Amino acid sequence: MRRPLPMQCQDPRAAPLLQFTEVSRTPGKPSSGADARAPDPNDITRGSVGRHLVRLAVPSALTNLLSFSTTFIDVIWLGRVSPSAIAAVATFNYFWFMLALLNQMIGQGSVPLIARSYGAGRFGECRRVFGQTFSFKVIVASVVAVLGLCFMRLAFSLFGAKDEVLDQALIYGGIMFIATPIMFSTFTLKTGFRAIGDMRTLLRVSAITAVLNFILDPILIFEQVYIGPFPALGIAEPLLTFPGAGMGIAGAAWGTAIAFSVVFIQSMYYFLTGRTFLTMRLRYFFQPSLDTARRIVSIGMPPALGNAARHFGELFVGAAINSFGTTVFAGQGVNQMLMRGVRMAVMGINISSMTMVGQNLGALERRRAVRSAYMALLVTAGLLVAAGGLLYWGAPAVARLFVPGTDAESLATAEWATRILRINCFVLLSFGLVQVARSPFEGSGDTKPSFYVIAATTWGIQVPLTALGVYVWRLEDPSFIWWVEAGAYGLGFLALLLLIRRGRWAHKEV
Repeated sequence: MRRPLPMQCQDPRAAPLLQFTEVSRTPGKPSSGADARAPDPNDITRGSVGRHLVRLAVPSALTNLLSFSTTFIDVIWLGRVSPSAIAAVATFNYFWFMLALLNQMIGQGSVPLIARSYGAGRFGECRRVFGQTFSFKVIVASVVAVLGLCFMRLAFSLFGAKDEVLDQALIYGGIMFIATPIMFSTFTLKTGFRAIGDMRTLLRVSAITAVLNFILDPILIFEQVYIGPFPALGIAEPLLTFPGAGMGIAGAAWGTAIAFSVVFIQSMYYFLTGRTFLTMRLRYFFQPSLDTARRIVSIGMPPALGNAARHFGELFVGAAINSFGTTVFAGQGVNQMLMRGVRMAVMGINISSMTMVGQNLGALERRRAVRSAYMALLVTAGLLVAAGGLLYWGAPAVARLFVPGTDAESLATAEWATRILRINCFVLLSFGLVQVARSPFEGSGDTKPSFYVIAATTWGIQVPLTALGVYVWRLEDPSFIWWVEAGAYGLGFLALLLLIRRGRWAHKEV
């Protein structure tokens, strides 16, 4: 039975944002006038909003960066194989993100359900929903794996991949799709850690995975592995040389698959042994529920559709960039990796804000939920202004890190990567603010507004202007593509900010 609104007016649309009746409580214990217990430092429904947000956001952002590092490390090592290997991974990523939207739909749809039940102290319901989410995700992952293996050649070809790039993308993609069930299951366990607010445990298991991937990649990719030289330390020769597996791009994919397998085992261990905030039993993970799946889809579908609209827009823009040649597209591949890194860091703040919003709404602390949303935006703005300045200054070094070759093709790729990265310094701020501005809607379960904004700015602004520049006006310099992207994200942020101020999301029931 749904909890009635703690207000005179029961219609959430008619309830002004500032008319709240606060009900202070601790998760796991009913509200009372005199709570004699010492405050729990992990209880994000009490205490400083800013302190809790930072406590959650820092390990969450680091965890996302460590998770992203699997692909980041792949590209760094593959850049020492050939530019076509980087282009192959970039091609796969466009197709992979389209199918991974199903994973995002389930994850985003489950966060309000898990976080609200945990914040309200309904731990039995929390365990049940979490386990049912896991079962649902396993089924969907199996379907995604089959679809990916069946249609990846067609998808890569339609995207414009050919010859060596197509062959390498098929090798990389085949292994990654085989590993999809374990990867999706790992994402579900990470969602559980985040929804209950245990970011530190998640950070620990992710750190081990990143280190393992960093070690495995060169061993699996190259026929000969060198440790060194280190010219900056005066060491001109390799310290150690030993044979590797020589698997090429397949080695990068297997390294990623092994890394995800390790974090899955570690995360499951923490939940089953009670070494996190929520103790699970193995049977909870194999109890599928059509009702829970329906609730997850109803909440998760709008943001997934918004991500799909954005992703198909990126596919269109990527194809437009590809028309300018391999060096420009490979340069965009480097930029894509950096943008994914920024996205992972920003999503750390986004997930933390979603957790704060969800748990506080579950505990009927609506004012704290509102403060959490605004605090997250302020933190994001400050961090991205600083990061953009650093990236503008260091863009040439970043480009050469990915493309260290001295042949003409590598030098041209590095030059384009530098230009694109510097323009994207201005994209970072608007992009990051849009992502974090979605958190109050997705944390509360009121997910339709963010979908409308993302769809409108992507297909109403970014895609049409890009099409005009590339196919109608036939501009020779592709730089305008990234300036259009910055403007579209900026307008999207302003629209979301207005919707946040209206406050309907704070009265949403799920």
